[in-house]
Amino acid sequence: MLIFLVMAVVATLALVRACVEGGTDGARRWARARGLDLAPESEGTVRWYLRRGRVARTGGALAGLLLVGAAFAALGRGETGGAEVAGAFVGYLLGALYAELSFVRPGHARTRSASLVPRRLADYLPPELRRTQRALAVVVAVGALALAVVPVGVRTPWAPVPWWVSVGGAVAVLALAAGLEGLQGWLLRRPQPLTSPALLRADDAIRAQSVQSISGSAIALLLVALGLVSLRLAQSDVQVLRWTMWAVGFFALSAALFACQYYGHQPWSVCRLPPPPPPQRQASV
Repeated sequence: MLIFLVMAVVATLALVRACVEGGTDGARRWARARGLDLAPESEGTVRWYLRRGRVARTGGALAGLLLVGAAFAALGRGETGGAEVAGAFVGYLLGALYAELSFVRPGHARTRSASLVPRRLADYLPPELRRTQRALAVVVAVGALALAVVPVGVRTPWAPVPWWVSVGGAVAVLALAAGLEGLQGWLLRRPQPLTSPALLRADDAIRAQSVQSISGSAIALLLVALGLVSLRLAQSDVQVLRWTMWAVGFFALSAALFACQYYGHQPWSVCRLPPPPPPQRQASV
């Protein structure tokens, strides 16, 4: 209960800060870190998105934290098992998704033309983030399968995990990772209005921020799952697991917050390939 209250206070203070923070200086620092020179026509767009994104992500995290805590309280369960932490990261992810979907791009309403330059996920997301997402999903899935094989300790109050729950959990984790990567690709494939070069570069930086925020929260969710699985394995009858898994579990749970903040806001300069040239017709003889 104490951890829940501390997290709620911290999230509330962060939400208040997100509502009042911003301005031209913050937008310029954000753009400079990503190799983007803000033009007068794109500065207002970037400033609006950054403020909306901060409020949506922080508000989503606070809402997820409070909703999960309220649900467990309504059910009369004092032990949440870390569910409120996972709820906060789910809310953060949904907030990042809302910030992108609610963002009205300049020129979208008055033009039907769109940029034809291909947008690949590798151009918007650092490669180490994609590798980390996939690797963590595999590790958590293997850990979930191990729960059905490793014998439970005699003094452990938990019952053994049925094999179908273990297999279902592993499949769900892999499906979640694949679905989030598909979601990132879908966000990049959304129409990009063909406006000025300055607005196009700003839009690329905003899209990169959106997919990175989703990636950071996805990595945090997988780390929370890894932490919970590791702490469960630490209660097994295998002595090696009892010695090591508790450290892995606490490290994973502690690293989740760092991953969400660091990887979700890592500066990244988008560099897209130019569109392929149209095929040339041979002159008829």
